[in-house]
Amino acid sequence: MVVSDRIKLKILQALSAKDMHIAELSKELHVSGTCVSKNVRILENANLVNRNVLGRSHVISLVNKEEKNNVEKELSDLDLYIIEHQFLV
Repeated sequence: MVVSDRIKLKILQALSAKDMHIAELSKELHVSGTCVSKNVRILENANLVNRNVLGRSHVISLVNKEEKNNVEKELSDLDLYIIEHQFLV
């Protein structure tokens, strides 16, 4: 499943709050812009996010509200798994 990667989950979680520029996502997630762009492209191919290009700026948003609810459920399940297996985040 495309959402299994932690970075992708973090991107989707951030976008559930608001639409964001690639640079804004990069700063919030503490990863490179290249890493964000690569993962956003994968999420685009899975039809989970949209990219609006405004000049040189790329604004990313969730495809629809249903995806937002799925992201919240996925994160809850992932958090429980991490707690149960005592992984450090």
